[in-house]
Amino acid sequence: MWSRVKQRGSQGISISAAIFLVLFLSSISIAFVPSTIFGYQYTFKDLGIAHRVSNITGKMLVINFSSPSCYYCILFDKETLTNKQVQEFLRGNYIYVKIEPGSYKTTFLGKSYTNDQLFGAFGIRGTPTFIFMKGNEVVTQVPGYMKPDMFLKALRYLVRSVENGLKESFESYSKREDNFAGNPKILSVSKSDADFVLKSDKNAEYVESMPKEVDINKLYVTNSQTVANQLNKAGVIRVLLVTTN
Repeated sequence: MWSRVKQRGSQGISISAAIFLVLFLSSISIAFVPSTIFGYQYTFKDLGIAHRVSNITGKMLVINFSSPSCYYCILFDKETLTNKQVQEFLRGNYIYVKIEPGSYKTTFLGKSYTNDQLFGAFGIRGTPTFIFMKGNEVVTQVPGYMKPDMFLKALRYLVRSVENGLKESFESYSKREDNFAGNPKILSVSKSDADFVLKSDKNAEYVESMPKEVDINKLYVTNSQTVANQLNKAGVIRVLLVTTN
């Protein structure tokens, strides 16, 4: 698999090390976690589907390697993934998939894997571990629990680094305020790709005219260039324009 899924060089490694150090120091004090697990309704369970949607929409992919018996995984689901700001930024800028051990099968990069095999293919040694991908390249890997504020900073930092070429260290970035919402874009897609996204992504919605209430983090799909331009001007992070070519 690694002949097609590539690490983004030394920059990815340095980003991972910097983020891990800051997040580790911020998570030393942890409260008791009740047994109830909360979710994020836009979570994908199939890596192959999530990866294809990520590529079509031009969003980064977050793979959360998790386990139902993992204390810190439960803590992340309960305290971090339920955070409103985290959820909104994830919706607009990422495709989020959760992989747990088991025999569930998916097709990823042309090869069949069970979830157990995916843990081995990505070299996962503990949970939770977060893999960030752009296209077929691994941007970085971050092991361990993240509190809501630091996870949100990491999400914003990676979008700024990958899409905007930010060169600042994460340690420096994490100490300042940033209300960055994302980079509004219009992407031209085929009808088959648009149909796949609409079928697979709960956050996707087809529109023929401008919605009365615009949600900038919703993934809008339209056949109208005029509507696409209006949505983009309104600050919608991702608009898919269906083309007939």
